[in-house]
Order: sequence, then structure tokens, then C-alpha cells
Amino acid sequence: MTDALILRDNARAQLEQIKDLETGIEYLNKVRAIEVWVKAEKKDAELQNIVAEQKLRTQRILGRLLAESEKNKGTRGQLNGRDSSGNYQKESPEEQPPKLADLGITPKESHVFQQIAKIPDEKFEAFITEKKTAVDRAVGELTTAGALRLAKGAHVSNNSGENEWYTPPQYIESARKVMGRIDLDPASSECANKIVKAKKFFDEETNGLEQKWTGCIWMNPPYAQPLINKFIDKLETEQYEQAIVLVNNATETKWGQKLLSMAAVVCFHTGRIRFVDPDGALGDAPLQGQMIAYIGKNYKEFIGEFKQYGICLRKGV
Repeated sequence: MTDALILRDNARAQLEQIKDLETGIEYLNKVRAIEVWVKAEKKDAELQNIVAEQKLRTQRILGRLLAESEKNKGTRGQLNGRDSSGNYQKESPEEQPPKLADLGITPKESHVFQQIAKIPDEKFEAFITEKKTAVDRAVGELTTAGALRLAKGAHVSNNSGENEWYTPPQYIESARKVMGRIDLDPASSECANKIVKAKKFFDEETNGLEQKWTGCIWMNPPYAQPLINKFIDKLETEQYEQAIVLVNNATETKWGQKLLSMAAVVCFHTGRIRFVDPDGALGDAPLQGQMIAYIGKNYKEFIGEFKQYGICLRKGV
């Protein structure tokens, strides 16, 4: 495909040609078409990564243009300078910024692009470099969802914003069956708690790391370092009845070892959990599997409920 070869050889120069929203959207659609083709034809990982990076960079440019358009929207149609007769003029209709629908952009896409655009340049470039280092893995990680996690923190890092991903409801309900209730989610948000329905939650602003944890706890902590270490350390020192914790199955890490040492039972999930957005739509499967740890006395109830999700191993057995 000629377009794919042009993109491979001249990617940055093509980005520099994007000066307005219409051009940006047209180019993004072209890149998306190339992306479909290279995946269908199972082209080499390097080309797939180039296309994935180009899509992200285009979305980032569009995010900046959209933010600028929204900023200017408030002044559009206002009175400008006087004409030769001394009368104030309004901007002509053709100078009004284009509507999202006319551009073929949904409000959700606009929000996503602007979130990606807010990532500091140094952090964004580090993200690109990191994901391209391991070429075979980058195809799965160099994504819009990955950039959104970077914009907000890591996966479910602070559980805020309409475009983050949350635990599917069935796991929350299973946790509630085991513990009887969920008193606290210390790493949540108002949006996330619509699914968890904890009696109390702490978000990024109230900062669960600085609060007291009590009762029966559900936690899907931030996966970014050093936050995950801090949340697991906090879990070790607080006084509470029970806790169920969903994390990546990083058993080799210090925090993973610490969580395993605290847990009465651990469920190693079969396959990878596909997290959901606030509307209930399933996301892609993550690159790593998950484990669900239980701390408390109801280990028999935990095994009985969570064995449907994977192998449950009890400490010392």
C-alpha cells in the first residue's frame, strides 16, 4: 500500500502539514485506514508501530486544535473593531469554528484527543520511546487507551474521568457476597463508585493514602509506580475487617510479594480481565493477567465465590 510506505518514510513531515481541524481529521482517517490494512495483512511490527505512533501524534495535534477552537469559541460572534463608518462589526458566519458533527468527531473523541494533548511533551515522548523499545509488545501498548492512562496516571490510577476503565460489575458483586458489604474503596472516584457502590470512597482529591481505612474494603489500586507500592504498604498498616484487592499478577515485585504475604487466599484469574468504561463497554484485554487477593476470615466464602474466575490458592495449603 503506497500510503503506508509514504508514512514510513515521511511521517513527521506529514504531521507538520496539519494546520487546521479539517486537515487533521482527514489525515487521521487516512492513518486509521492504513492501520486496518497493516493489521489485516499482518505486516511487520515495526510498520505497525509507526502507524500506531502516527495515529497518537495526530490525535495529540487535533486535541490542541480542538482546545484552541473551544477557547476561541467564546469570542466568536462578538463585536469586533469599528468599520470605516464607525460601526462595530461581527465576525462573518464563515469565520465561526466548525462544529464537531460537521468534522465527523464525537464529543467523546474530542475529550480523548484533548486529554492526550495535555500530556507534557517530555512525558509523552518518554511514553512513545518506552513502548517502542520492545517492538513486539509495542503494537499492543502504543494505543489511544495507553496514552489516556498516561494522561490520567496508569490504568485505574485514580479512577477518574469518563474515559478510564473500571472493574466489571460481576467481580464487585462477588466481593460483596464474600464480605457482606463494601464499606470503603480507597482508590476511586464518583464515576467509579457508580459501579463499586461503596459506602465511602476516596478519590484523587481526598487522597486515600492520607485517610484512615476501616471496615470491608474493595480496592483496585493505581498500577503506576510508586503509587501501587504506597497503596499496598497502606493496606499492610491499616486496621480493617476484610479486604479484596484486584491487581496485575506481578508476583515477582516487592508489592506483589507483600500482598501475597498478607492474603489468606489468592485467585489467579483465568485469562485476562477486560475492563469496562462507565457505559459498560468492554475494552481490549490487557497485556498482563490479574490476581484477586482476599485478606480476612471468610476465606472459605471467597474460594466458593471466586473459583468461578480462576484457581484459588490458600496460604499454607
